[in-house]
Amino acid sequence: MNFLLILTVFLIILLTTTFATEKYVPDASLSVPKIIKYYGYPSETHIVDTKDGYLLELHRIPHGKNKQQFRNFPVLLQHGVVASSADWIINGPSKALAYQLADQGFDVWLGNSRGNTYSRSHKNFSPDNENFWNFSFHEMGIYDMPATIDYILKQTKHNQLHYIGHSMGTCIFFVMCSMLPEYNNKIRVQISLAPVAYVHHMTSMLNGLVPYANQIQKATNWISKGAFLPKNAASKIVNKYLCGEDASNSELCKKYIVFKIFGEDSVQFDMKLLPIILAHNPAGTSVKTLIHFAQEVKTKQFQQFDYGPEVNTNIYNCSYPPKYNLNNVITPIAFYYAKNDILADSQDVIELYTHLRNRLGLNLIMFDEFNHVDFLYSRNVSDMVYNSVIRTISKVDLLGWVPVYDNTVSFYALKTDNQCNDSELHERSSRRKKNGFWSKFTSIMEKMEVQPIISTE
Repeated sequence: MNFLLILTVFLIILLTTTFATEKYVPDASLSVPKIIKYYGYPSETHIVDTKDGYLLELHRIPHGKNKQQFRNFPVLLQHGVVASSADWIINGPSKALAYQLADQGFDVWLGNSRGNTYSRSHKNFSPDNENFWNFSFHEMGIYDMPATIDYILKQTKHNQLHYIGHSMGTCIFFVMCSMLPEYNNKIRVQISLAPVAYVHHMTSMLNGLVPYANQIQKATNWISKGAFLPKNAASKIVNKYLCGEDASNSELCKKYIVFKIFGEDSVQFDMKLLPIILAHNPAGTSVKTLIHFAQEVKTKQFQQFDYGPEVNTNIYNCSYPPKYNLNNVITPIAFYYAKNDILADSQDVIELYTHLRNRLGLNLIMFDEFNHVDFLYSRNVSDMVYNSVIRTISKVDLLGWVPVYDNTVSFYALKTDNQCNDSELHERSSRRKKNGFWSKFTSIMEKMEVQPIISTE
């Protein structure tokens, strides 16, 4: 194991959501709801109760500063791995997507996955109990997302919402719709920013940790009971003296940590945001979540968690984990991806896109250095991404259609989920009749020219 890898592991263990600075920076010092209020927007906090006992904190911006909510459907923004709802507001009122959507009249909801800063509660287990951390993105997909969506729809009295995910926020959507296909009917349109499901072409520095996943799991389980990137005092020193805005080594932090993990982009990355980013990120998750991704790098598949042949047989009725059935995902979906994203590699994004049935656009960001976190923190993210996203969901919002759920998908889901016979699954899928409704919808979208100004497939 070389020095860079050792340094990477060390920094991953140390980094936390707390940034120590002598300056008072509201965006770095306040919680998400308080930051939203600080900038003059209405802010609400809601608690979502999942079927398996987790209590998730959900943040809401019901409208913009003009106090008008004139859009028909709410929007749910879901963060990526080891992140939180803060990702959608860090870039400030003039650039962050949450504020822009609110100012456009949307009712904006910011999700928080189990185990992060805002969702560290359970009815029976404390975060000090290793049972609390026994989850991966699979449980986020089958428990967190359905509970969050149902809560929002009940509160707003709507039957659908728009879903925008970044990184793992897209992954858990695909898990949900493949395992619980009835939720396709509750999503009006899904926007995937830096979509993640297949990850075997990833070239991030994190890829070097994959061979050592088991060792890292043992070490972190011993230190933190299965929590990944928990808060600790030592990280305050790292953030202040290595990655702070005024730190003499901040350029090293940018070059050897941020850029090595997410992709280099000196043009779009604003160093002034770094202390704010590190005040909220990493927000924590489970070791099991990272192990699940590591398994997918090795297997080159989008599949459920691999517990080993014996446990797999007890859980799945076969010795290996079943693949997620992407044929069940029939929500209209638009992808946004970047060539310089070394976490959501272009090849993996395109592979995922080809497996989907209701594709609205494969949109490449026309800036060669655009990376994984530029979708959140870029200087020009509005012009490069968000204007197109808002335009797309606004046009969908005006259609006035209610999708009719394809019962054949539900039938085949019951027959094929947690089954191991891939050849039988393929045969059934090939016999499935083409859904005329969804083809008609896609045709309508094309006639309305719902095509982002950046390049499409």
